Amino acid sequence: MIQNNDAGVSPVVGVMLMLVVTIIIAAVVSAFAGGMGSEQHKTPQVTMNVESVIQDIQGTIDPDTYALTYPDGYAAANGLLFENTGGDTFSLNDIEIQVQYQDTKMTLRTDDKLPTKNILPTGISNGGYFQKIGNSSLSDRMIAPGDKFMLYADGCAQGVTYTYDHSYYGPKISWRPYDSKGGFSIYLNSKIRYQIIDKVTSRAITTGELIVN
Repeated sequence: MIQNNDAGVSPVVGVMLMLVVTIIIAAVVSAFAGGMGSEQHKTPQVTMNVESVIQDIQGTIDPDTYALTYPDGYAAANGLLFENTGGDTFSLNDIEIQVQYQDTKMTLRTDDKLPTKNILPTGISNGGYFQKIGNSSLSDRMIAPGDKFMLYADGCAQGVTYTYDHSYYGPKISWRPYDSKGGFSIYLNSKIRYQIIDKVTSRAITTGELIVN
């Protein structure tokens, strides 16, 4: 007589089915959570028109000591002007701007503080580095298609020939946030590369380059 012993088969099959169902549920939940996260915040995509704004440069550098000074009462609103020419609306509170000249980079953030001795006129200096143009309210930070905003420079200098090695450096605008370890300068008639980055996703909203003049 041949006997079939299937007593242990049903429990094993049951356990395997439970494992398969558990894995499927976990995969579905993970996919759903990922989808929800992407729906909550997607990286804005915009097209930007960018140009330099050079209002006035009067800072002078001592050719021997490298000290930078400004005339009494001097102020200027130099910087980069951005215009949202199409795409999504975004908030200035949600972005960082990376500027690059050759191999030198700096990332400027909305919470960066202007240095105590900056060149921005009173009123503009109250709003920090990123400010919407054409709106008297500093609290309006939304940039929709057609809106413009400035990345203001906190310093500038005229051209100088240094005594030490007789090297010449032309006029420039510069950024050096309060308590930063270093600064960033871009010389007039030089190419600067920019990248607007969404802080939440750390992805680029837009990138490009321009000649500062």
